Amino acid sequence: MRICHIGLNHKTAPVELRERLAVPESEIADILQHCVSDPSIREASLLSTCNRVEMTVVTHDPDAAIAAVHTWFADKAGMDIELVSEHLYSHTAEEAIRHLFAVASGLDSLVLGEPQILGQVKSSYEHALSAGTAGHVLHRLFQSTFAAAKRARSETNIGRQSVNISSCAVELARHIFGDLAGKTVLLMGAGEMAELAARHLRANGCSDILVANRTLKRAEALAVEFEGHALSMEQLPDYLDAADIVLSSTGASTFVLLPDVVAAAMKKRRNRPMFLVDIAVPRDIDPRIAEIDDVYLYDIDDLQQVVQGNVEQRQEEAELARKILEEEELAFLVWLKSLETVPMIRSIQQQMEQQRAEEVEKALRYMKDFEPEQLQAVERFSKALMKRYMHPTLRTLKTLPDDIEGDLLMGAATRLFDLDLPQSRHLHSVPATKGKNEQSSG
Repeated sequence: MRICHIGLNHKTAPVELRERLAVPESEIADILQHCVSDPSIREASLLSTCNRVEMTVVTHDPDAAIAAVHTWFADKAGMDIELVSEHLYSHTAEEAIRHLFAVASGLDSLVLGEPQILGQVKSSYEHALSAGTAGHVLHRLFQSTFAAAKRARSETNIGRQSVNISSCAVELARHIFGDLAGKTVLLMGAGEMAELAARHLRANGCSDILVANRTLKRAEALAVEFEGHALSMEQLPDYLDAADIVLSSTGASTFVLLPDVVAAAMKKRRNRPMFLVDIAVPRDIDPRIAEIDDVYLYDIDDLQQVVQGNVEQRQEEAELARKILEEEELAFLVWLKSLETVPMIRSIQQQMEQQRAEEVEKALRYMKDFEPEQLQAVERFSKALMKRYMHPTLRTLKTLPDDIEGDLLMGAATRLFDLDLPQSRHLHSVPATKGKNEQSSG
């Protein structure tokens, strides 16, 4: 049994590709159920955020499962599989678990240690539960993931004084304008990212905050909290010229802000600069807007330059966090391997006990004159001999490595003891080398 983790993120794929692969919550259940309909995939979960799209699957045939997921990525992107595969990483066994633990802990995020990702990983698990595609293995994997992330954050400083994408966008605005005092901000979208941005902008002196959202009630709630003004999306063209800073994070699947609207607003501004940050995936702001004079447009990938300034001071804490994750990873691997070895060990013990009892029964035909104490001694002797004989074999099976060597030893035990286990037919289909598509995410 193997866990595979296949996907792409901000390190391996540009925003243009990530937005093609972004999955709305309403589609996740259908995608997961389609995945588990493939014979090679037994369980599946999907994580889709602005910086990554990743699928975790449980399989007895990693190569086939990885190939199936690669096909899904290509179909979703509407691109040749060869082009998409260049941006994908495919982890199996320990590497898959290590990657998921790192993701949930914020160690693989654009902003090192950012806290929002753990909630997004929890949501991906809940979607898999709702879709009926999370079984025994994924349940235990995610519980271990949450425990590992909690330890990493509570036992190190990786999550303290945490920064996030919204705060990085505000930092970028400060680089452009210097002092943000007196600046007017327009937030497109009223979700968690917009709320975080509003807090940072208010803390940096922005006086007026406009909130535009498709649901006016949600815009009004956020505007009241920060003493701002709520707008509907239809009102956007009428108020855009008032904004010095525009930060967009809607869940729209198409561009919300188009060049002609911005060009009209810039005429009203008499060429006073406008700073736009698009942190949505798919993007909200048409990239052609960057060609308009005095308009400065940045997307989520541009924020990486700001993020680099925060990385060095966090690397030491990140190393401590990784050591904690390694401990949790080892504990999970022991449990995972036990799923395969425990039934095998039990079958061997039952088989050996049956054969021992049969041989003792044959021997007793020649011991009719033995006293009860002597017969008990023969029974104890046969059990002790069998236990000593089987001890090295059972000890080895209990501590098998979770790699091809472990599979080979289990295959040998299956043949040597003539076992007929339900999983044994799948265990030996794993190739002697890792999948060709397996590569590091960096």
